[in-house]
Amino acid sequence: MKQSVLAGRVTGLRPAQKRRLERLAQRRHPEQGGADLLGLQRLAAEARELELPLSLVVDGRGLCRLLWVGPLEQSGRLIERLPGSERRQGQDLRLLSCIGRGQSLEPVGSDALVGMDLQPLFWLRFSDRARSGGRWPAAVYGLSRDEAQPWTCRLEGELADLCDPGINPAEAGELEAVRAINQTRQGPEQVMLLALVSGEETESQRDIAELEGLVRSAGGLPVGVVRQKRQQAAPHTLWGEGKLREAALEARRLGATLVVTDRELTPVQARNLERLLDLPVSDRSELILDIFAQRAASSAGRLQVELAQLRYRLPRLSGRGLSLSRQGGGIGTRGPGETQLEKDRRAIARRIERLQRDVERLGEHRARLRQGRCGLKRLALVGYTNAGKSSLLNALTQPVAGEEVLAENKLFATLDPTTRRLDLPDGSGAVRRLLLTDTVGFIRELPPPLVEAFRSTLEETLEADGLLIVVDLADPAWPVQLRTVHTILDSLGSHAPRRLVANQIDRCPATALEQARSFDADVVFISATAGLGLQHLRDMLQDWPQST
Repeated sequence: MKQSVLAGRVTGLRPAQKRRLERLAQRRHPEQGGADLLGLQRLAAEARELELPLSLVVDGRGLCRLLWVGPLEQSGRLIERLPGSERRQGQDLRLLSCIGRGQSLEPVGSDALVGMDLQPLFWLRFSDRARSGGRWPAAVYGLSRDEAQPWTCRLEGELADLCDPGINPAEAGELEAVRAINQTRQGPEQVMLLALVSGEETESQRDIAELEGLVRSAGGLPVGVVRQKRQQAAPHTLWGEGKLREAALEARRLGATLVVTDRELTPVQARNLERLLDLPVSDRSELILDIFAQRAASSAGRLQVELAQLRYRLPRLSGRGLSLSRQGGGIGTRGPGETQLEKDRRAIARRIERLQRDVERLGEHRARLRQGRCGLKRLALVGYTNAGKSSLLNALTQPVAGEEVLAENKLFATLDPTTRRLDLPDGSGAVRRLLLTDTVGFIRELPPPLVEAFRSTLEETLEADGLLIVVDLADPAWPVQLRTVHTILDSLGSHAPRRLVANQIDRCPATALEQARSFDADVVFISATAGLGLQHLRDMLQDWPQST
């Protein structure tokens, strides 16, 4: 006989009540659809006696996988409570719920959220008793693509009619939609963005577009955005609880497995958001750190990224379950000992100290390299991420095949500074040699742990004789990005001369050219990919910056 599975509020049940519920869980339902009418009527009788809603999860063979006692909102992720292998957990499930007295047939609130996690082919909901005249109201709901209404009513009528196996409540289009959602979970991580907008619409759209680009650079797939405009952020969650409930429903509807916020979160705020959304939550800073971890190719880059990640995560380390809260002790110790969480924090602190010493040695090594180049003029290409710095370095230095700097249309494609020799012949036949360095791109609100960890890399910029600030004129947000670059350079204490290099002139609107001249009268217009303006830039570099 099949082993039944009871879950939920079962601790207070009498043995006889448990036996009856187990027998109901062992009843078989039609394989092709519908439900066992007599079994549901007996389920309703038990719900009346217990004064609790009861729900059955039935698989494609008609076997009950789980009988949940009590409101579904108390089940957490219902899919994780199903027995058996992960391969069988989500196969053509049906959800059958006796909702109890006075409840609406329509799924709302947290119950609707739990149902979306399960992703059933359909959800049959019925009252715990027949009304006058023997009418037993019931309705079948299916998943919808509508943001405001995640569940839509497919059929409504008598319970006996909706239990008929000949009536398939899962319409063909709805079945395809459910399977499409399940298939997307096997591809890139589905990410929903949570944005707190306070400024004008254009600025908000630009910031959200940048966050989407960061998600794609990290290997995720943005599937939706939930915005809220608030004059004053909630201290514990930033977003209002009503908006977070809406975001939780939207995440389930879209099949999102991760939520990324556009604001940096404190450890308490992150934990509160994960509790309310019932999904992992990452903020913008953690996303940038993850991109850096993926892009770091050299040992120096990996060293700096690990240091930044540990500095970011140390204050956010918290105990999860018994493994990080169990106290240690033993022979020769006094008192309860220290928790595993404290041991982990101490181990991370020691690791940070070792990495910091390694980074300091890295800085000393790069300082010696710079001393060996003191006889040559050094220029650095700086700018916002994905502005075209690496493409410009390749176009100017023309390296042999296989030695080009990686240049891709993605944020933070390169992390490690790359220095190349640039020979500039003058009119007399002499050749003037200088060093040109491609540096890591900037972005607004760079995480402080990242700036501190990459200080030895950024010193390549600080020690340069001149800075070529590259902007992408084809990006409508380039003026804001330029101001961000200047702000970061000022905060780092850079005093080197700066010259604006406007890239992508073959793809920008004509108005952008005059706008660039308003920022720098001596701006140099180029297109690194099309080769436009490069000779003019070489001529300018002959005498810039002027030696003092």
